[in-house]
Amino acid sequence: MCNINKKHTALLAIFMALTISVSAQTYTDTIKPFSGRNQFRTWSIGINVGALYSMVAIGGSNNFSTNPVDLGFGVNLKYQVTHWSALQLDIISGKLKGNQDNKLNDPSVSGALPPAFPAYRAVKSFETFLHYAASLSGVFTLGNINWLSVKNKVIPYVSLGGGIANYTPWIVSRIPATPGGSAPYTTSASHRYFSDPNQKSVNHFFVPVGFGLKFNLTRSLNLDLGYRMHFVDADNLDGYSYMDTRNGPTYPGQQPHKDKFSYAFLGVEFSLGNKAKPQLMFDNPAARMNSNLQNQIDILRSQLNLKDTDGDGVADIFDKEPNTPAGCPVDTHGVTRDTDGDGVPDCKDKELITPTYCQPVDADGVGKCPPPECCNNMVKKDSTIATCTVGDLPSLSFKGNSNTLSADAKAILASAAGKLKESPLCTVTITGYPAASKASQAVCNKRTDAIKMYLMSNEGISADRLSVNCEVGGGDANTIDLKVK
Repeated sequence: MCNINKKHTALLAIFMALTISVSAQTYTDTIKPFSGRNQFRTWSIGINVGALYSMVAIGGSNNFSTNPVDLGFGVNLKYQVTHWSALQLDIISGKLKGNQDNKLNDPSVSGALPPAFPAYRAVKSFETFLHYAASLSGVFTLGNINWLSVKNKVIPYVSLGGGIANYTPWIVSRIPATPGGSAPYTTSASHRYFSDPNQKSVNHFFVPVGFGLKFNLTRSLNLDLGYRMHFVDADNLDGYSYMDTRNGPTYPGQQPHKDKFSYAFLGVEFSLGNKAKPQLMFDNPAARMNSNLQNQIDILRSQLNLKDTDGDGVADIFDKEPNTPAGCPVDTHGVTRDTDGDGVPDCKDKELITPTYCQPVDADGVGKCPPPECCNNMVKKDSTIATCTVGDLPSLSFKGNSNTLSADAKAILASAAGKLKESPLCTVTITGYPAASKASQAVCNKRTDAIKMYLMSNEGISADRLSVNCEVGGGDANTIDLKVK
C-alpha cells in the first residue's frame, strides 16, 4: 500500500509541474564572457516516473523467459559544472518482475524435471522490491554550444556513474514432490518466500549508463526524457543464481551471469536560484559572445554620434564642411572637391582642369588663356582652320562600375585623337551621365579622368584641349560621350 501511495504522489507531482504556465517572459542578460559560473543557475532538482524492466536494451542472457514491465519512480539532484558537463545524484525505487511463462527451451514442460539437474528452472517467478538504487553520475550534454541558433531548446545527453542498490528478492519456487525421488520437483505446486530468509534485503554495487533529451519549457522548468541501464555486480537481483545448462552439464569454471535492469522515464527538472539568471546547461556561449560584441558596437555608435547632416558620406564629427551642396563630390574630410584648385568646386566647374597659367577663372571655372602668337598668325594666313571641322566623335561604353579602358575603347580614342591632331582648334568635352547618388558620380569622375589621362599620355593631346563634365541624369550612366566644341 505504501508503494502505491508513493507512485500516485510522484505521478501527481509531475502532472502539476507540466501544467504550470509556460507563458513567455522577457529577461535581459548582461553576462560578460569568461565571468564564471556565478552568473548562471547551476543547481536543479527533478522527479520522474517510468518503467522498470529486469533486462536492458543491449540484450544479454537472463534467468527468466518473461520480464514484465512495472512502474518505477525517482528523484535527482544535479550540479552543472560547465556548459557541457554536470554531476547528478539519482535515487530510484520500484519493483522488478520475472517468470517462466514462456516455455521455450524449458524441458520442464514435458513433465518431471531432469533428475540429474534438480535445480534446473526450479524458480518459477520472482518479485524484487527495489528499495532504492542511489548513484552518482557524470552527465555530458551535447549541442548547447550552437552556431546555428541563439536559443537552445533541446539538449541531448549521456551519463555514466556508479552506485549502491538496496533490494529484497522474493521468489516462487516449485515444491519438491518426494525427497530423494527421481523427480524431486513438480511443475504444479509452488510456494513464495524470501530468497535468503536470513537477510531480507541486500546491497550491491551497480554501474548506470544512460542517455536522453532535456527540453527547456520555461526559464525554470525542463522536461527530462531518458533511459538508463543498470549493471549490478551480483547474480541475486532476481532471487537466485542460475547457470545455463541447456547445452550440457555444468562445465568446470562456469560462473553465474550478473543481473541487470533498466529504467525508461519521463520527468521534470526545476532549476534553483535567482530566476533572472539563465541556466548554465541551456546557455549558448557562442550566441552570448556575438550579442555582447554587438551591444558594444551599438553603444560605440551612439556615443560617437555618427550623423551625416549634409548627406555627403562623411560623418558630422569628421566633416570640415558640414553644409556641402547636394550632388557635389567631396574628399575624405567632407570638403567639396576642386581638382584644378581654381576655387570653383568640381560640381560647378565647366573646365575641370584649368592650367595654372590660365587662372584666374570665371564663375564657371573656365580660364582665360590667349592663343600663342603662332596660332594667331596661322588663323590670319589660313581661314580654313578658323573653325573646328572634326564633326561628331564616337561614344565609349563601360560595364558595371568599371573605369578600365577596354581594347575597343582605346581604339576609339586613338581614332578620335587622330582627328583632333588634324584640327588643332578643336577641343573636346568628355561627358558622363551619372545618377544622383554619390557612388555613381564618383564612378563617372573616375571614367572621365581615365579617358582624359589616356588622350594626354598615350595620344599626345594637350590638356588645355580636354575638359571633363558629369551631368546628372543627362543620359546612360554607362556611356561617356566625346563632345567637340
